[in-house]
Amino acid sequence: MSDSQSTAITAIHKAEFESFAASTLFGQGWSVLHRALDWQSVTDFLESSPELPDVLLCSTDLIGIDLESIEALKSKGIRIFLFLHEASVVRDFPDALPIPDSALELIGLVRGSIRSPLLRNSIPERRASRARVLGVTSAHSSAGCTTLAINLASELSVAGHRTLLVDANPTAPAVAILIGEQGLHSNKGFTQVGAGFWAMEITQNTIVDSIALLDNAQYEFDFIVIDLGPTLEIAETLSGRRWSGETLVWVSSNANHLWVLAKSDSLSLHRLRKFTQELLRNSIKPEISFIQFAAKSGRRSIASDELFANAINTLGSKAIFKIPLDTRSISNAENAHETLYQSNEKSLLRKSIQGLSGEIKR
Repeated sequence: MSDSQSTAITAIHKAEFESFAASTLFGQGWSVLHRALDWQSVTDFLESSPELPDVLLCSTDLIGIDLESIEALKSKGIRIFLFLHEASVVRDFPDALPIPDSALELIGLVRGSIRSPLLRNSIPERRASRARVLGVTSAHSSAGCTTLAINLASELSVAGHRTLLVDANPTAPAVAILIGEQGLHSNKGFTQVGAGFWAMEITQNTIVDSIALLDNAQYEFDFIVIDLGPTLEIAETLSGRRWSGETLVWVSSNANHLWVLAKSDSLSLHRLRKFTQELLRNSIKPEISFIQFAAKSGRRSIASDELFANAINTLGSKAIFKIPLDTRSISNAENAHETLYQSNEKSLLRKSIQGLSGEIKR
């Protein structure tokens, strides 16, 4: 078993739901260590097993299950997801969750270590989200995630949409510095940085409250643009073992779009191929598109365009957008702590990102 492989036990009475849960976990690369038929089977397995599972999925109709036994296992550090088999027993199991409607809902639930059970004890009320949510990530470092996220959010707000920009880069947050809001990380809630334009920064100290804010933001904003920074190990990040992956876990279950940036040099394309191969084994909700950053133009672009397209062909047909290299415009905007719209609205890069903002509205 690989070090990054997540593990689970199922203890679900109804065969149909148990099969659905186990097959969903298997399909996402999880190892199901044991499939218990009653609570005694769970305890017997745990007593004889050299390792504890990451999660235990169980149902309220399992023979022998009770709250005291559940709490005893929680105290050992096992994340337990208890599913309600019928509404009439909710008084006996007040923290039980409704059975998920889809595999994506189930895997999104068990991936996160923050949202459940630490953040909330039930699946949020199912209602239509107002916001269109875009996650921006990359297959390698220095691919332009922050530049794109800031300026996409700017373009959407300039177009009259109530927009939230989120800095969720756990290793190198830069939004606050680049837009001249250095205290962003210490602010609670959303900080207005322009007309129709708000921002927030997610840190290790604020991660629990920030995920709750993102849940609420879906109903307060028209668009949410999240700068995730580079994602170098998708399976490990989606396992929910570290705080730094929690925003990507949230995006994987709630976003409408995930845009993946990469350059066209050989090392960047190598990492892009690895990224797409990992993504193929990990289902997520958002529609995936790719951004070819610092794209060449004219005849020089033919070979690099073909190499870029080949690097992602394992995922089938995916949209590919291009962003030209414009270091002067980027440098001028960064030095002035402005967006491209503010510093040079006629620049080729600004017009390119303005065009991309229209893709989110579709």
